[in-house]
Amino acid sequence: MTQGFRQEKKKGKIENKFLNNLNNIYEKFMYGEVKSENEQILENIRVAHEDWKNAENYFQNVTDPDLVDHAIFRIEAARTRYTYLLRLAREMGINGDAY
Repeated sequence: MTQGFRQEKKKGKIENKFLNNLNNIYEKFMYGEVKSENEQILENIRVAHEDWKNAENYFQNVTDPDLVDHAIFRIEAARTRYTYLLRLAREMGINGDAY
């Protein structure tokens, strides 16, 4: 691995931990409960998959030619996020019905 790739991978893990911690604080404040890291990852995977399906649906229904590029971008972004989360879950040894 190159040093840049390692730094990006480390940065991604730090960002993911930060988001999980922030999500924990929010859930505890709003609902009085905190999900485990595994539950959070599985929930993020479920949401990412739903976003991907919604982006594909948007693409199928867009009628303005100027929005086609936007629709394609949304699909690619949602797919990339979903596959990233799947890879992260596999690396962490998380198994679940979400994927």
